[in-house]
Amino acid sequence: MPDNEKKNALLSLFKGVFKNKKEENADIVTQAETVISDYISRRRNEIINKYCTKNRALPVILMIAGGAVLLYGLWFILA
Repeated sequence: MPDNEKKNALLSLFKGVFKNKKEENADIVTQAETVISDYISRRRNEIINKYCTKNRALPVILMIAGGAVLLYGLWFILA
């Protein structure tokens, strides 16, 4: 009888190793939660990109104008 218990333990070990793995999204609730969270994050990013873009032209124009004024001032002083 002890050999039978060892055999059963070994068989259950092999069954546990070689059994089919359950898919991560096999449950319908998990799939629905994944779809909803993906939609929310995608929509959130669209809203952020649409309304929260910064105007980067103003600092560039100010830097160019400041550089031009500085160069003109140096040219006026040295000339």
